[in-house]
Amino acid sequence: MTARRALALAWVLAGCRHAPAGRAPVAPVAAAGRDAAGEGPVCLPPGEFVRGRAVSRRRDERHPHPVRVEAFCLDRTLVTRSEFARFVAATAHVTDAERRGYGLESVEGMLDWEWRRAPHADWRRPFTTEDADLRGFLRDDAPAVMVSWNDAAAFCAWRRGRLPGEDEWEYAMRAGSQGTRFPWGDDLAGPDGRARLNRWEGASHARNDRGDGYVYVSPVRAFAPNAWGFHDPAGNVWQWTADVYAAGDDAGAPSERVLRGGSWWCAACTCEGYGLWYRGHAEARAAFSNNGFRCAYDAAE
Repeated sequence: MTARRALALAWVLAGCRHAPAGRAPVAPVAAAGRDAAGEGPVCLPPGEFVRGRAVSRRRDERHPHPVRVEAFCLDRTLVTRSEFARFVAATAHVTDAERRGYGLESVEGMLDWEWRRAPHADWRRPFTTEDADLRGFLRDDAPAVMVSWNDAAAFCAWRRGRLPGEDEWEYAMRAGSQGTRFPWGDDLAGPDGRARLNRWEGASHARNDRGDGYVYVSPVRAFAPNAWGFHDPAGNVWQWTADVYAAGDDAGAPSERVLRGGSWWCAACTCEGYGLWYRGHAEARAAFSNNGFRCAYDAAE
């Protein structure tokens, strides 16, 4: 399988009618892991939202339909590089990228849709060459990348959690919104003209215009959270979910898992996958420089 195929986007979903949003989230609990800022996950009550778009290229999401989600808790931020380092130190976990001897990267100056093997790249140093922009990956508060679905699932189990289901992820990221591309609406920028998410800005991947302040990853709290306290509901890095990308999703390989949210590499010139409607998928052992994750937890009794 080519790297491009491994991260091909499944274009799903368009506009939908408003439906009753879930209740406001209850207070966070500290029963599960805490993030780099020492805050526990946000715990949400059961609720419903409308998933789907009236026009879709995917058979499984052709029509808007209500989805019910049971109570659960979810990390406020993406798992950071420093958090993943603590996991590795405690468990001696060896990532898929380390086992395979490479990860998959894209950098400024490459062709649109282009990916390449990065020999010896892993979560510690997820690139082959280095410049000031690439060093953003090495910040303690940068999201952990070059982690496969297998690595992410192992981390969440260590933290007494799990990866979120697709429906759980979208319910939390929407934060009560319905039918919009982002939890705050459809606009990329706020009323002050400032960017609200990290995406690729430019006519092509030859150069990033740096309008949001970043070329590659941004710190996990660089942008304001949604109304329920979740940072990076769109952009920065694709987020692994628990769901298998299977038949009905245009017959993906059984080993592929669903990713949501889009990333810093998504752009108007290519996939434009940042937002709450879009779905990516990749092999469970694939490690990309724009894939990360956050953990979910069963609701406390």
